[in-house]
Amino acid sequence: LVGGILLHQTLRSVVWEEHQRSLLVSGRELMDRLAHEGAVGLARPLSHETTRRFDDPAGSLRFVVLDPQGEVVLHSPGALPALPRSGPDGLPARFEEGQDGSRLWGLTRRIQTPQGPFDVQIAQDMAIAYVVLDDVAPAALGPVLLLLAAGALILLAANIAQLVFLLRPLRLAAHQAERIGLGAHTRLTNDRLPVEVRPLIDAVNGALDRLDDALAWQRGFSEEVAHELRTPLAIMSAELDLLDAGPAADRLRRDVQDLATLVNDLLEAAEAARDPAVGDDAFDLAELVQEAADRFRPIAERDGRSITIRAPHAPVWVRGNADSIGRALRNLLENAVSHSPPGAPVELRMPATHAAPEAVVEVADHGAGVPQAERKNIFRRFWRAGDTHRRGLGLGLSIVERIVRAHGGRVEVGNNPGGGAVFALHLPTVAPLVASKAQPISG
Repeated sequence: LVGGILLHQTLRSVVWEEHQRSLLVSGRELMDRLAHEGAVGLARPLSHETTRRFDDPAGSLRFVVLDPQGEVVLHSPGALPALPRSGPDGLPARFEEGQDGSRLWGLTRRIQTPQGPFDVQIAQDMAIAYVVLDDVAPAALGPVLLLLAAGALILLAANIAQLVFLLRPLRLAAHQAERIGLGAHTRLTNDRLPVEVRPLIDAVNGALDRLDDALAWQRGFSEEVAHELRTPLAIMSAELDLLDAGPAADRLRRDVQDLATLVNDLLEAAEAARDPAVGDDAFDLAELVQEAADRFRPIAERDGRSITIRAPHAPVWVRGNADSIGRALRNLLENAVSHSPPGAPVELRMPATHAAPEAVVEVADHGAGVPQAERKNIFRRFWRAGDTHRRGLGLGLSIVERIVRAHGGRVEVGNNPGGGAVFALHLPTVAPLVASKAQPISG
């Protein structure tokens, strides 16, 4: 509707411009004589071309010349019944109707002459059948194209705005989908979504329900199998300790130990499928680091490694689940011990933060390190840096990354200046005022 109105106004304006140009060309001789000679110039006969245009009583062009007092000085045949036409504000600059009601399109121009200002009215009877404005179509092409281009841009902007408005709920659903599995959103909401998209969201939620059921069954099965195997393995290990030492007994002990490791990995895999526990309690991270080093030191010494610790004496308060963070530290220590050569120390250190917004715990080994190309995959589940002969399922670092991310932190891997790899945990700290509300770290 708006486009139609604008197109009509544009074409009307173009027609008027062309009509005005045509009238001014037709009366150019008349206006030039007035401008240079005044009323005296009108005493001479007009040229044949001008006379032909205005003198034919059956023609379509009319003119009237008025002196400063409004008296008719000169007029063309048939002009007086329709011209001049005056209103409350004097002669109109343009008009579309004659004084006698005829359909005259005309204009009034004031010409400064030696005798003062004269008014010239020139009009054309638009009811004549042979009146054709041949130049309207070419003249209207540019304005019409400009109007269409503006309309196309407006439609494009409106479509883009509508698309952005309609896609906003979809972006919200995508954001919710990104957070599934991080302990926040578990399903997609279909609020404010278009009705055409809701079946898709419902189908995705249904698929997530089925996946949850399948994962729960798999996790439960792994836990049951692992728990059922633990007891007979413990009995077998105790029975083997009663056997006399010998090659056969040693092989059996190693096989049983491998089976026990596999069972522990199965339990670890089942636990890794759950979202890590994140509490709201504050605990001393420096104390937790010291405890993790003390608990893992005998295991490291049994394998011919040592653990050195460098932690601040003042408490470093963080919020979350101390058991989960402790488990992450033990997994990093186990990974560092397994990759360090015999006799090489594993370093557990906490750089001074000076009330920084995050605390840092670093676990460094002196092994082969982690190549740059492999660092993007090192926290993926079941990934073991190409060492397929090493025992375990490759879940330790994946669990570390999930626990730290659930606590609002991040874990990074880099090179140890002395050779090897450095894993750094970054955890957000809390104000020391929470110390009075802090929960003791469970042993």
